[in-house]
Amino acid sequence: MNAAPKGMWEMKPLLTHAYPWHKGDSDTQKKWMRAFADAGEKHIVMSSKLFGEACKDPDYLINFHKAMQEFGLDFVDAHAFWGTWSDPGMPLPEWHEQLILRHRISIRLCAQYGVDTLAFHTGNTLNSVFGKDLNLGDYRSVLIHSIEELLPDAEKYGVLLALENQWMPLNHSRILLEIMEYFHSPNLGLCYDSGHGNLMEKGMLFPGKTSVPPTWEELGEPVEWEEKLIEKFVPWMVNCHLHDNNGILDEHQLPGHGTVDWTRIKNALQKAPRLRNIQNESFPHEYTITETCQVYRKITEGLCL
Repeated sequence: MNAAPKGMWEMKPLLTHAYPWHKGDSDTQKKWMRAFADAGEKHIVMSSKLFGEACKDPDYLINFHKAMQEFGLDFVDAHAFWGTWSDPGMPLPEWHEQLILRHRISIRLCAQYGVDTLAFHTGNTLNSVFGKDLNLGDYRSVLIHSIEELLPDAEKYGVLLALENQWMPLNHSRILLEIMEYFHSPNLGLCYDSGHGNLMEKGMLFPGKTSVPPTWEELGEPVEWEEKLIEKFVPWMVNCHLHDNNGILDEHQLPGHGTVDWTRIKNALQKAPRLRNIQNESFPHEYTITETCQVYRKITEGLCL
């Protein structure tokens, strides 16, 4: 395998925080922002929900960003629109133009607000939904075509597109690494998701219990479990989503509340030459923002700015 593009990144990655901002009104959002600021944090994730609000009403994101600035917060990474009808591997040509347009708008919003990495799910291989009799190669071709259309925008606006392991046939490491080699672009990389990776590696230990997506069976593909997933991603990784689980369900727990090997994760992240952002993607559950930030600062000690 050829080496990944080196790019120009020489800084330590930034710690960023995802949060369900869409579940709070403006006053509640400001309380959450203050809590992150009081915990010493500076960076939050531009979520797909925020993109959606910005498309409906530009004032929403403008005002949200002004509120962030009051607390010394900024955006540095983002999550693209995702789901059956938004992922770039969606195969129906009659919906393709709209899909690409939404992502092009997102790339421009990233540039507007200083975001440098945009994480993507690749797509669901649901023939029953799409009304097609497609194989994995067909979906792979659609994904490559979408990336070909989006990469010029990413290059123009200085945004890195990051394909995420999501525990679907279309984002197994075999497929993602093939795509990295195919494009070999400094504006394309990988996003390692620790929770999904844990399911993909340890789920085989819980036959009949772990949450294997139905996309494998529907596509007629045997389930491909993963081994040494993060180690394979290291040369290409530009972003990562960190959270924990029990190897059975995608719980998005705090690190230490599941079975993820955090020493292994940290060792791998330290070797990733293109890594720009390390994202807290734990759901709030019963933990406060302060408690969550303390946990993430502990597990990334010496690794992040």
